[in-house]
This record gives sequence, C-alpha cells and structure tokens, in this order.
Amino acid sequence: MNIRKFWRLSCLTVASFFWASCGSDSNPQFPVMQSTNPDSSADAFGDSSSSDAAFPEESSSSLTEENTSSSDVGATSSSDAAMSSSNAESSSSADVTESSSSSEPVKYVMARDPSVTCVESTYKQSNCPERSYSPTCDDYKRYLGKDSSLSQKILTEWEEKLQSCSGNIEEMAPVYGIVSPSCYPTMYYDAPMIECSDTRTYKSGYKIDGNLFYTSEQEYNEAHGIFPEDLVKSCKQEDFALFTDILADVQKALYERVVKNIEENTALAEAQKDYLKTLIDTENKTLKGKFTPYFSDENGYSYSRELAIASRNWFTGFIAKTKTCADGTPEITKRYQDMYDAILAECLEIIEKNLKAANAK
Repeated sequence: MNIRKFWRLSCLTVASFFWASCGSDSNPQFPVMQSTNPDSSADAFGDSSSSDAAFPEESSSSLTEENTSSSDVGATSSSDAAMSSSNAESSSSADVTESSSSSEPVKYVMARDPSVTCVESTYKQSNCPERSYSPTCDDYKRYLGKDSSLSQKILTEWEEKLQSCSGNIEEMAPVYGIVSPSCYPTMYYDAPMIECSDTRTYKSGYKIDGNLFYTSEQEYNEAHGIFPEDLVKSCKQEDFALFTDILADVQKALYERVVKNIEENTALAEAQKDYLKTLIDTENKTLKGKFTPYFSDENGYSYSRELAIASRNWFTGFIAKTKTCADGTPEITKRYQDMYDAILAECLEIIEKNLKAANAK
C-alpha cells in the first residue's frame, strides 16, 4: 500500500466518523434545520443544490431524477389547475349568460292598444296598507251620466256609492295643518307590478292572458264576451241632489199642506195655529229656513251636520233626480222618489209632534 492510498483511506475513515457523529438524520437530538443561506434553495429536510458535492454521485443522480419527477408533477398539477380554472370560468360565464337571459322581464302587449308594450316589474311596498285611488263624487256622477250597458249590481253599487260619497261632509280640520300618519313602515318588500311603455304602471286589478295585458278584469271580460246575466241598459242620470236639495222640494209640498191645515182645520187650537204660522214663508211659498222643520236657522246652524243626528234619512252624497232613457223624456228616478217620500213622512211626523206639544201648553 502506498502513501496515497493510505491517506485516502485515512480521510474516508475520518469522514465516516464525522458523518456518523453529526450527520445522521435519525438522531432526534440534532434535527436538521433549514439553511440560513438566503441564496440556498434547501428545503426543510436539508436537500439543496449546494450540498450535492457531499453525496455520492449516484445519490446526486437519484435526487436529480426525483426533483425532475416532482417538477413534472408540479407542472402537471399546475396545468390541471389552470384547465380547471378555465373550465370554471367558462361554466360561470355560461351560468351568468343563462341567468341574465332567464332574468329578463316577460314582455306583453296591451290588449286595448297594441302599440303599447308592458313588462313585469316590482316596486318597494311597505307593510303599511297601500293607498289606492278611490272614485270621487264627480267620478260616480260621470259614470251614471252615460248611456251604457252594465249589470244591475254595478248600477246599484254606483248609485249607493254616490249617495254615500264624502262630497257633502264637513271634515274635521287638522290642528295647525299637521296630519299624523296612521302607519309607520317598518319593512319593505318587492311587490309585483306591470310597467308599460306609455309610462303608466299598474299595481293591482290587472289581468294577463298569454302575451296580452288587460288593465282590469272588466276590460278582460268585455274583450271575451263575458257579461253578467242581469245586464241592463243604463239611462243617463242627471240633476244630482244633496239631502238639503230634496228637503227643499219637500218644504214646498209642506207649505201647501200647512197653509191648507191652517185654513181648513177648525179643530186646531190657537197655539197650534201660531206654531204652524211660524213655519211658513208666504212670500216664497215654502217653509222658513233651510232646515225646517228639523230646526230653525235662528239657532245659528250654518251647515247641515246636525241633520245627521236629527234625521234618520240623512245621507252625505248625491242622488240623481232625473234619468233620460231612449225616448228622450226625463223622469224622476226611483231612488230620488223613495228618498223624497221618506223625508216628507219624517217632516210630517216632526210637525205632528210639535203640534201636540203646542196644544199641551
């Protein structure tokens, strides 16, 4: 053995002892730490390109193959992830397109005017009761003032609504012009409505048939020939009268009766005749004051509110006095005649009661 081989074996022996004492990965007392060299690519297990020289050549080759394999796996995984991401984006894009297409509002054509298109929409509705439009006294006058074919039920309803409308009621004035709201909304929700190209919106009462939009159920029924069985011809109604208007007609009839009673009834006491004379207005041939015999104008009444208490026949709206049918001849309406007779009978009762009271004095 020559000197060169001796030193080589000696170096290998020393190296083997050195690595046995401090390079073993299995020794728990000396865990291998990550390299502190910022330029090193060592991982947590000490694998590093800078430490390849400390391993045999076959180990280095094996490590290289392992890194190459790992790199291939990473590249494949990255490629798969990219493809998956691309597929997800495509799927998401398709979903958005489909959702956008399906979320477009359905379009309708207004049945009475095909040039107007309408779409479904929503509006924010509070939990407070919605204020809908209520026909006024003038609206009902206009309805009844037309020649039309409609059901007796609707005709009667219009007449009753007109008779009870608020056109003749003296409303309570708000204090200092402030009106407190009756409802404070606590939440809102999306309520359905129809929005049309003529800028009008319909929130209730409409009807849809296929792609046709009808603004009301009545419009739909008329278009489909659906009519109530009790369809009647409505005559044009006019001369709408308040309670006090009917009372004025009653007072003229009462004037004639009172005068005849004074002149012909010999059984009347002087006190009773005196009472009857206080009722009549000889110059105008009617009773004195707007509210006689319910009460006298001398009491300072400026409005007929008190009649709501004094008369069981009181109504707040209007009653049509005349109607004109096909022959063109105006006639008294039944509703007016019935109310006239009721008020006349009530006034006669009041006069008779006051006559008895005058006789008892």
